[in-house]
Amino acid sequence: MRKNRKGSTEAVPGTFEGMSQYRPPLCFELVGKTFELVMDTGYDYEISFNDRKTLRFGEKDGDAAEYEYDCLKADDDTYFVNFEVTGADPRAGQSFVLDLEQYLVTSNYCTVGQNPRWPKMCKPHITFGAIRREDGSLNALRHGYTDDMVGKAIHWRYGNLEVVHVYASERYYRLTQTREGLERLRTEKPEVYERLSKRNVETIYEEPCHMIKIKDGIYVFECNEEMANRDRGSGNDLFFLMNLNRMHDVGRSFGYNDRGLPENYTYGAFGEYYDASELLARDSTEFIR
Repeated sequence: MRKNRKGSTEAVPGTFEGMSQYRPPLCFELVGKTFELVMDTGYDYEISFNDRKTLRFGEKDGDAAEYEYDCLKADDDTYFVNFEVTGADPRAGQSFVLDLEQYLVTSNYCTVGQNPRWPKMCKPHITFGAIRREDGSLNALRHGYTDDMVGKAIHWRYGNLEVVHVYASERYYRLTQTREGLERLRTEKPEVYERLSKRNVETIYEEPCHMIKIKDGIYVFECNEEMANRDRGSGNDLFFLMNLNRMHDVGRSFGYNDRGLPENYTYGAFGEYYDASELLARDSTEFIR
């Protein structure tokens, strides 16, 4: 989205906005601030929030560039920052979780074009690090992979779009609908109902994922639509920052939609725990556990 001269938002031609219409208000609390990100890859970066629209990012004491960004909040001290790496060929997207309570950072640098068989398949590169404090010190702890969510399911509501994420394993998740949602589809969209009900009975829709603990009640859930890409030739990498103390999330979708259009937009949802015990009891149709 962009601002017109009157200050209201309008769609940018040629872009796919997706679930961004359900996004909470953007956060501008970081404007005017600069952070040094000391990453475990061995590289240090600097990110400066110039204004409500642009930031400057690059290697510390090296080249940097300006990018248009979105910033959203998960709680009082945890920020989600996302931008497209303009000029990258093939495309690349950068997302950060900036944890200013613990001064830690999780990065997802996502690329496409790495797989010659499926050139629109995304490849996430998740790395961890620390944010240098004002006194120059660094936290020795890190965000890290977790199995805390395994065996749980959440019914997420993105406006009028409802889905159930079933955290079946520390390596993959399952996507389904509520029983009530399927019944509504039977009447409103019978063709979609037929496809989804068949999937729930004969197979299971699964995708690879990562789950990361930021702190108590705050988690990252990343899933990559590899199976969708193999089926239709395009897919997304989805990166969620979830606050399970307040049952809401923010995040972004980067990649290509089912029409092959590029997308990189942010969103938000509210959720509630859901009983998916029947689906959790079934064996995987895609993965060896």
